[in-house]
Amino acid sequence: MTRKTIRSFAGGLLIASGVLGITYFIGNDQEAASSSDFTEEEMVAHLQENGYAVETQAAWDELEAQLAEAQNTDAEEEPSDNNEGEIAYRTILHVVPGMTSIDVGEMLEEAGIVDSAYDFYEEVDNRGLSNDLRPQVTGELTSEMSLSEVVDEFF
Repeated sequence: MTRKTIRSFAGGLLIASGVLGITYFIGNDQEAASSSDFTEEEMVAHLQENGYAVETQAAWDELEAQLAEAQNTDAEEEPSDNNEGEIAYRTILHVVPGMTSIDVGEMLEEAGIVDSAYDFYEEVDNRGLSNDLRPQVTGELTSEMSLSEVVDEFF
């Protein structure tokens, strides 16, 4: 681009900025401010007409307190019904070729059979059975089984 073209472009930007600035400062500011001056009653009526529920802060706090109280009474009633003790989980796990002992441990943890997949992997590694996982084995397991019994099912 030549110097003349750059000067013409800069002059056009300067003139456009000036026109926008004058329009901004001369424009009617009071019209926008007056249209948003609603009374509280008008705002509530408008919201209710459009399907919204409007409550005061005090009424809202009271409803929250009632909800919290209801949840506390429900929580107090629940433990008295559950006198059975710990829940026992049962699952059937099928080992496919290509699975590792880490994969089996993660699946057992998801099923609730073992507490930690890492503990299962550590037990397998301590026994030296990491490479002895039998593919095509299906094991029926419960959460009441010990970790060594679970390891014996698959290795």
